[in-house]
Parts: sequence; C-alpha cells; structure tokens
Amino acid sequence: MSSRYVVGVDLGGTKILAAVIDPQGEVVGTGKKSTHAEKGPEAVVHRIGKAMDEALEAAKVRKDRIAAIGIGVPGVVDRMSGVVISATNLPGWHHVPLSRVLRDWHDVPVVVSNDVRVAAVGEHRVGAGRGVHSLVAVFIGTGIGGGVILNDCLIEGFRGSAGEVGHMVIMADGPYAPGGGIRGGIEALASRSAIERDIRAGLAAGRPSVMPDLLKEKDSSTITSGLLAKAVERGDALTIEVLRRAAFYLGLHASALINAFDPEMLVYGGGVVEALGEWLLSQIRDTARQYAINKHRIDAVRIVPAKLGDYAGVVGAGLLAWDTLQVK
Repeated sequence: MSSRYVVGVDLGGTKILAAVIDPQGEVVGTGKKSTHAEKGPEAVVHRIGKAMDEALEAAKVRKDRIAAIGIGVPGVVDRMSGVVISATNLPGWHHVPLSRVLRDWHDVPVVVSNDVRVAAVGEHRVGAGRGVHSLVAVFIGTGIGGGVILNDCLIEGFRGSAGEVGHMVIMADGPYAPGGGIRGGIEALASRSAIERDIRAGLAAGRPSVMPDLLKEKDSSTITSGLLAKAVERGDALTIEVLRRAAFYLGLHASALINAFDPEMLVYGGGVVEALGEWLLSQIRDTARQYAINKHRIDAVRIVPAKLGDYAGVVGAGLLAWDTLQVK
C-alpha cells in the first residue's frame, strides 16, 4: 500500500466527485456531493471539502497522507495562479482563488485546471490512450469539450485555453449552441443540446417520431442520451436523421483535428457516445477518413471510445496533482 496519495476532484454544475488516487492512477475511494451551485462559491467550496472528506473515509486514508490536490473546473482557469477566471454553470464564479482556499482544507500543493482537459489526461495515461504519445479527447454531452495531448504533454496554450475543441467552427453561418458559445461551432451542431434542439424543431414541424412517447414513458422533459439510443433502436426516422447529420459534422471536426495535430488516436467520451457507441463512432470514422488530407496509413489513426467514464476527470486531476510532486 502506498504511503502517500493525492485527491482528484471533478467539479460540475450539479455534482462534485472526489477520489483518493494512488501513484498508479488507481481510484482508492470516492465521495460525491451535490454542488448547490446557486448558493455561490463559498458554499460550493465547502461542498468540495465535504466530498474530499467522504473520499478519504471511503479509502480509509488519513488526511496527513494526502500529498497534493488536483481539481478540474468547468470554465476558464489561470493554472499558474490557481484562480478560476469564470466557470460555466457556476453562478458567481469570477476570479475565485480556488487553489488558495482549498489549501485551507489541507495545506498541500493544489493544481486547478479545466475539467475536460484533466479528463483528457486521465484517458491518455490510464484509459483508452494508455501507451500512445499523442491524442485528442472529445467529450460529447450537454456541450462539447476536449483536450490535446502531444508528445505526452497536455497542450494548454499561451493563456491556458488550448484544447477548446468544442468551439471549432464547422459552419460559419450555422446556429448558436443552446447555451451560447461560438456560432457554427461543433458544440452548436452536434452536442446533445443541439441534437435535442433539432429534434424538437422537427416535432414542431409535424414530423412523426417516437420521441414524445419515450418522454412520456420516462416522465421527462429532457431528451437524454439514453432516449436518443432508444429512439435509434426503434428506428425513429427523425432522430436518426438528426443524429446522422450530427455524426457527419463530428466527422468533419475529427478530420480537422487529424489535419491539425496528426494524433495517434481520437478518444470520444461523454453521455452521447456512451449511449450510442459504435453506431455513432463508425460514422465519425468514415467521414474523418474521407476528409483527412493525409491518406497515408489513415486507418492507423484510431478513433475509439473513452474507457474511464465518470472517473476520467478525478483520475486526470489526481495525475496532474502527482505531477506537481514529480512522482511517476
């Protein structure tokens, strides 16, 4: 058993997941709390502490054996100072000195980074990308985010915002994402929110679909990734049409990533991919290979599903925390 551990935290708009991580990137114990984002930064930080306490208790690890903390935040982060400049779905999070306030919980080094970037680190080192040296991770859920790993290094950019693959523009005169963002970006065209928007537009236009019945069966007002998969299973023409269009845009996006970075692997995660799996990924592959400029050994560029699921963020955050201690 290791004598030292780190804590990785994935801070989301609705939930906080914390995990005790050993030097090999294995999860030893976890804790989960609702975020209560509407109560503001101070209350959320208190909830983060409670989630970390719960993770330590589950792991049967004392706080004095925690050597560092890593946390992924959904927003813009100044990693050098550990300050959250702004955070998506977290009201009041403007220039929050998260690194400093988390040291009140335990006075150890704290790494603060973007949530999807740390998830990319997790997938690269101990997930689907274990053993490869360059990959781009794309996570498709309510929005689309990702991270870029080149020569085993997370690319963060001049201002710490490299890897915003969800806002790469695919259609300049396209729609805005339901939650805002860049017009015509891949998030506006192929996120779950965009897919739901397009299905609802079809329903409003009188298109037949099983989706209203599925929503009633689930007693839900949201078209979830699971409902999308059920509609595909039932051969729903409207849902399949919208998803095939989204898959085509994701394939164009993938070809742009391949052309820009020439990675060994593209890793796709998030709720939409978990629900639709190979049905979606096969379409992304076909389009990506068609539009990639370098056709030499294009089949060697693997396009695969993520492996870590909900743990990608906490594991990646924990691994970045280990990096601060120069522990391999």
